Amino acid sequence: MAEIRGLVVKKQGERAEIKVDKTESELTGLPKYLDCWNPVGAKAGDVVGAEYRDFDNTKAKMIIYGLPVTGVLAGVAFGNSLATFFHMDKMPFIIGGIILWLIVTISYARIFKRDAVREGKQPVIFEIQAQEMVIDMSKKE
Repeated sequence: MAEIRGLVVKKQGERAEIKVDKTESELTGLPKYLDCWNPVGAKAGDVVGAEYRDFDNTKAKMIIYGLPVTGVLAGVAFGNSLATFFHMDKMPFIIGGIILWLIVTISYARIFKRDAVREGKQPVIFEIQAQEMVIDMSKKE
């Protein structure tokens, strides 16, 4: 059985908010709602199993510092592509692309740092649980 069992209330990208079923969960002192990483792609209305997982600090630092570097490279490519498409000077488009992509990647890295790194553990949905087994007897082979 999962440490935490709950119902997905809403999904936003790689995050999901679950309403914790305290009677079915093994852990005590859980909040009513829990914001979790959602690598399995659970949708709103799914019953899920979640657990607290430790994460590797090296990988976390790669995400925090690697994303902005990747954002700069993506901004250069994006700006260059736009300048080529519109047949205009490349430098303003490249600078604009870098600024745009840096804003996106730095905000994502800050959210990751706030949610995961500060606590050392993060809740992760690791399975979508079926509430009951449904068998379709109408098809006979």
